[in-house]
Order: sequence, then C-alpha cells, then structure tokens
Amino acid sequence: MSVSLPVIGEGGSPTATETVPQRVYFVSLGCPKNQVDTEVMLGVVRAGGHELVDAPELADTLVVNTCGFIDAAKEESIDTILELARVKAGAAEGGEAKRLVVAGCLSQRYPTELAAEMPEVDHFLGSADMLGLQAVLGGGAARLGVSELDRRSWLYDHSTPRQTYGVGHTNYVKIGEGCDRPCGFCIIPKLRGPQRSRPVFDIVQEVHGLVAAGTREICLVAQDLTTYGTDLGQRGLAPSNLEGLLDALGEIPELRWIRLHYAYPTAVTDGLIERIASHPKVATYLDVPIQHVDTGVLKKMRRGYTEKVVRGLVERLRAAERGNKIWLRTTMLVGHPGEDEAAYQRLREFIAEGQIDHLGVFPWSREDGTVSAMQPARVDDALANARAAELMELQAGIRADKFSGLRGEVIEVLVDGISDESELLLEGRHEGQAPEIDGKVILLDGTAEAGSFVKARVMQTTAHDLIASLDLDREPELE
Repeated sequence: MSVSLPVIGEGGSPTATETVPQRVYFVSLGCPKNQVDTEVMLGVVRAGGHELVDAPELADTLVVNTCGFIDAAKEESIDTILELARVKAGAAEGGEAKRLVVAGCLSQRYPTELAAEMPEVDHFLGSADMLGLQAVLGGGAARLGVSELDRRSWLYDHSTPRQTYGVGHTNYVKIGEGCDRPCGFCIIPKLRGPQRSRPVFDIVQEVHGLVAAGTREICLVAQDLTTYGTDLGQRGLAPSNLEGLLDALGEIPELRWIRLHYAYPTAVTDGLIERIASHPKVATYLDVPIQHVDTGVLKKMRRGYTEKVVRGLVERLRAAERGNKIWLRTTMLVGHPGEDEAAYQRLREFIAEGQIDHLGVFPWSREDGTVSAMQPARVDDALANARAAELMELQAGIRADKFSGLRGEVIEVLVDGISDESELLLEGRHEGQAPEIDGKVILLDGTAEAGSFVKARVMQTTAHDLIASLDLDREPELE
C-alpha cells in the first residue's frame, strides 16, 4: 500500500546532517512487521529534514519496501518496482531526475540478482538496513547496501526515528526480529535472520511514547512471539519472556488493549493463556498459525508437533474462557508435499468442528532454499487451490453461525473513525477483531470520537462484519 500523510508520532534523530532536502514517496508491501520497518524509514526521512509526499510524480526519491515471502508477494513487489521505474523514466524524459530505492525482504533474498536485472534501481537495502536510507538521501550510499544477517544485526529500539501511520490509536510494536525454527516450507530465517529480541525496558519505553501520543491499542508482532526473550536471558526487573513483558506493559496507564500476533502452538504456556483469559488489558485474542492438523503432514512441514498437540491447545484455550470468549485466529497451509486426500480430510474435519473464529487458508508455494521445495509427493496446484477454496467456504458458513449468535449482544467497540461504507456511519472493532484482517463493526447511529471505546448492540451481520447500534435500547432487526 502507498503511505500518505498525515503520519503520527516521532522518535529520535539520525546523527548525520542532511544538506539537500529530498521529497520522498513510499510504497509499503507485506506484513505488519514490514509496516513497522516502513515507519522507521518514514522517521528517518522526517528526522533528516526531508519531506514526505503522497504521489510518486512529486518525489525526488521513490522507495519500495518489499515482501519476498511467497510467489504472490514477490510478484507484487516486482510489479510495484517496475511501476515506479516507469515513473522515474517518464520524469527523466522531461529532464527531471528521480532515484528509485528498493528495500526489505525481496532485496535481502535476491540482492545480486536484482542489482543485475534491474539497472533502473539506484539503491538496494535489506530487511535490517532501514537506517541506511539516511545515507541514500544524503547521496553517500553504495548501490548495494544489503547487510548480512546474524545475531548482531540491526533491530530498532525506542529511540529509533519512527513515524507511525494510520488511525493513530492503534499501532504495531515489533518485539523481536528473525526466527530460529526449522519449518520446512518457510524462508523467513533467510529473509529476517536469527531470533533477536528487544529488552523489556526498551519495549515498555516505546509503548509509553505511543500511548502519550494517543495510542490505545498495541498489536505485538514478531515472527514468533512465544520465543520472545529466549536470546536475552534474565535482564532487569522484569523476566525476559512474553508473560513478563505483558505484565510490564499492563502497568501502562491509558493503554487499553494488548493484542498478540503469531504465537507458536507448542510454546503457548498456561501462564500466557491465563493472561489472555483474565488480564484486563490483554485482549482475549490469539493469532497462532497452526498450518495443519494431520500429524504426517506436520512432520513433513518440520513443525515439531502432532494433531494431539493442536487439539490440546484448542482445548486449553476453550477451558480458560470462563465466560470471556477467547477469539482464535489461525492460518492453514494446504497442498504441502505429502498431503494426500486422507490428510486433507482430517484438516477439513478439524475446521468443520467450528473451534476457529478467524481463518486464513493458503496453498503451498514452492520456495527455493527450503526443505519442502525438495520433497516428493507434490500436490497439483489446481487441487491445492480447490482445497483452499473449499475450506474457506466451509469457514464462511461457520462464521455466519457464530455471527448469528452475537445478534442482540452488547459489545465493547474501539471506534476507528468514519466508515468506508458511508460518511454517515462510524466503524470500529470489538476485542476479537484485529485491524484490517478480521472484519469490522459498523455503527448505525450516534456519535463517538476515533480512539474512544463505546458500548453497542449487535443488530445485524454481513458475511464479514457486524452491524451495531449505539442505542442500547434498540431491538435487533430480524432478517
């Protein structure tokens, strides 16, 4: 997506002094972790005295923060680079010089190949080179500025320049970088490097700053939240693990929701579940990519757990609810080598049980350099796509049933602002809806400020959203 102003919040300043102010245009692609990286580069631009613009034609420097995770993401990144290259070429025909900078995971994965095949790109930065944009804007950077990734690779902290964008009252906070897990299908360790955790104190300092600027919800992100701190040991007063971090963040006044993304099934502790179920500031929500349920497929994926572990995790989450529902989001990967019809049916049966609240299903993508790419017993692409579509259709029916059960309920909603549906409506999210991926709550009537928490009664539902009224005496409408 393109990043446009206004942006919210500021951090520290780079040490170098920029002499020629630049107008800079950004496109940010990929996951929330990539969004945080883009926000750091936005901070570098602003702190260096440069200007952010919201159209490529207005810019001196064009920046693409890319994703290189799967084929579809790589294609989107390449298409975006080529689109901005055309803008650069068109400007050159009119005598105007523009620079094109490619950053992020795609250039980390293919630095020399891209440099050879894309002469129109002036600079390449990797997934740990966000601060390198400072030298690029100052005119003193080499063309290929992609760093090798190791335990000492760069990781932002609370003093790093960062300009958040979006609604302001909701922000992502990256608590660690990289991953040490050996999943057979995943290229992330090669794109992001090994596990690197930020100290508890540093994260708390950043969140204090965000809350002071108006943030009420933080979404904690990392490749694996549940291994947070394993590379730090015991430092400071708070334990260097996810539970200790949540306890520390829970002490911050004015912070209302702490949302957890990307937990690993085998590392979800009883203490973590207890905090999700009962801590007043930890959202009753967990994003845990299960990937599959068949034990044989999980072994081929090198996930390190079995169907019994998956079912045990779901049972533990449901047993902890005690009247407060825990919203479970997961992703499933179909068509992995070795997924025969029996294995697929086991997965289908698991989803049909209706324990999953939010589900994403993706066909396996063969990624060079992964163990899965070399495995036999491939599944035909058309069959994998058909399986993904069937599971999403199955989940749509389950979601409709769950939504029906909410009609008439009074829920707490974080107001995000004016609805995309109409300027006369507001929209927001309840505790079980993460930003941009789990649907919305459309508010039919009344007024409320963005960033406020309101009570609303669910009146109707659509395929993805809830429709609610701020008039709590209003009766639900029959369909």
